[in-house]
Amino acid sequence: MTAATPTRMELRIPRKPEYVRMARRTSCALAAQLDFTYDTVKDIELAVGEACTNAVRHVEKARSDEILVRFTVESNRLIIEIIDYGQGFQPEEEGGEGLGLVVMRSVMDEVEIRCDADTGTCVRMVKYRDNS
Repeated sequence: MTAATPTRMELRIPRKPEYVRMARRTSCALAAQLDFTYDTVKDIELAVGEACTNAVRHVEKARSDEILVRFTVESNRLIIEIIDYGQGFQPEEEGGEGLGLVVMRSVMDEVEIRCDADTGTCVRMVKYRDNS
């Protein structure tokens, strides 16, 4: 990646299933540009798709029509935040994690979920780069 590439990029998509593909493809293109391996690029794409799909499926329509996908590139990692402005949730209080969260945790190095009834949900995922 060249020095001219920004360290932060944001993508705002409508909270509709047909736009999840755009978030997946954007994450795939960025991860490939950062020289992640093919398998890791596909893992990142999968995790972003799962997080966006959860935001589409589980947010009340009246609360939000948009999903924010934020990519932050650091020297040793890629941080991806999927932010919806819905009602939030607490997976530990709602019968455990769904399959999407299990998938995200299995392919990313770190996954953190922050929920707030007023500001919505942020799924923060990290993938470390091998700089050897």
